[in-house]
Amino acid sequence: MKQENSTIFSLIKNLEMSLHREKRNDNNWVNTILHDDFLEIGKSGYVYTKKIVEDALKEERNTISQIFSKNFNMQNLDKNIVLLTYQSYEMDKSGHPHNKVLRSSIWQLSASGTWQLRFHQGTKMAD
Repeated sequence: MKQENSTIFSLIKNLEMSLHREKRNDNNWVNTILHDDFLEIGKSGYVYTKKIVEDALKEERNTISQIFSKNFNMQNLDKNIVLLTYQSYEMDKSGHPHNKVLRSSIWQLSASGTWQLRFHQGTKMAD
């Protein structure tokens, strides 16, 4: 991976993980980081828009379990668009991973130079 790609990969990975817990309830952050045309297909099969996600996160207020993630990979789709794929999971009370999900996110560099999440999909992993 070239230095520039390595830097972008690190940035995108950190932005993605900030939505796992750290900043997911920060309305200003979520509004900035989600593209206006953001769309998510959740592991449930439901489709979510930016507004639906913003409203849901306002209600959530840190009630979710900690999300762990691993096996990140990034591909350049275009000059200003990247695809990030990875696995996420939660830990049960016994310390075993559960709720394993394959995730993919498309990030787009805006005209103002800010990376924004344009699309996200979570697919439950087979047991």
